[in-house]
Amino acid sequence: MKPALRQSDLITAERVQFSIRARFNPIPSLTPQLLGSYLDAFRLGFFRNIALTWDAMERRDYKLQAVASKRKKSVARLGWEILTLNNSPAALQQKVALEYFYNHLTATTALEENETGGISLLIRQMMDAVGKRYAVHEIVWNPSAAPAAAATGSSGFNPTLTATFRFCPLWWFEGTTGRLRFLDSEFAIYGSDMPPAGWLVTVGDGVMEACSIAYMFKHLPLRDWLAYSEKFGTPGILGRTDASLDSAEWNEFVETIRNFSQDWSAVCNRTNSIDLIEPNSHGEGPFAPLVEKMDRAIAILWRGGDLSTMSASNATGASLQSDESDILETDDAQMISETLTAQVSRYVLQYYFGDAPQLAYLKVRASDQRDTAMDLRVDQFLVQSGAPLAVKDALQRYDRPAAQPGEAMLKPAVPAIESPAN
Repeated sequence: MKPALRQSDLITAERVQFSIRARFNPIPSLTPQLLGSYLDAFRLGFFRNIALTWDAMERRDYKLQAVASKRKKSVARLGWEILTLNNSPAALQQKVALEYFYNHLTATTALEENETGGISLLIRQMMDAVGKRYAVHEIVWNPSAAPAAAATGSSGFNPTLTATFRFCPLWWFEGTTGRLRFLDSEFAIYGSDMPPAGWLVTVGDGVMEACSIAYMFKHLPLRDWLAYSEKFGTPGILGRTDASLDSAEWNEFVETIRNFSQDWSAVCNRTNSIDLIEPNSHGEGPFAPLVEKMDRAIAILWRGGDLSTMSASNATGASLQSDESDILETDDAQMISETLTAQVSRYVLQYYFGDAPQLAYLKVRASDQRDTAMDLRVDQFLVQSGAPLAVKDALQRYDRPAAQPGEAMLKPAVPAIESPAN
């Protein structure tokens, strides 16, 4: 039985236009107390204020812009493949269906429709859940009636189903019931249920909750540092003279000080001298260490290592940073794979094959950190010892697809036979 692939009409052009016009910048008025109230509301399921705040932070802070982009792109660049549980004709048909679907899907952004792409863009958008806890796409299914002859596999199966994934801003949703619900209007408080086949909801770590606190305690000293620089960056001038007030000598001296200085100057009656007014303290004060500490915290949250202090020359630090980054990348790839398999692939397969068992699935490749040479030696030892190793498991371990029926296969090289010497 095929699932009903509902075509959503909730995200209209009017809703998009009104949402763009209703956006505001919360950063200028942001205080620690206000940020705390936004974070508390987020935990209660009201996302609008903190989602707008996180969006502005991620766009405008130099450190967040850098580390968040790298984390999202590191998974999108890994590539993907469709694997099967066995080599049966049914599994191969499911593989053809999924390969066609993921190779032909379209990803776009609801508020910026000029941004379009394929599965790589979809993965980058799904990775927004790492920062904001949730990333939501509306799925607009397109069950084309025309067969896709180019996608025909050896089984003769012709897939036709495609879809458009529209990435939606988090402030269009609320989570007061334990599941996300779509807000029917921009300033609605409670939303309506979202049919599973019509939405893709990715759930991640939500590191922006901690990052926003680091952002706050980074920009407060930055603001003070800027005010300090404006006040004390240029020395003031204090002129002293024995001339009588408003005398010709006094007025000439005042004019001289005014011409010599910019904004920060004064004249007093004592002696004919000119001094520089400078702060008693020297150096950068407490601002730079606090800003650097918060930058380091943001980098650790997003990338798993202190990128500003761990250098390749420090073997221990570089190894630790690499290990932590590998853990995050592997987990991100697994999260994307499992989310797409559970919320997208199963509906694609149900559309073609009804309630048949799911025999094919998408896997986002993680960077290969294994010791392949050691794996080969272990496998050779086990085979020579008579261990019953499965061919399917071995192919998956080395990321090699199984040959389909009828395809030419590699064979062991036959050693050349030397002719006897005359």
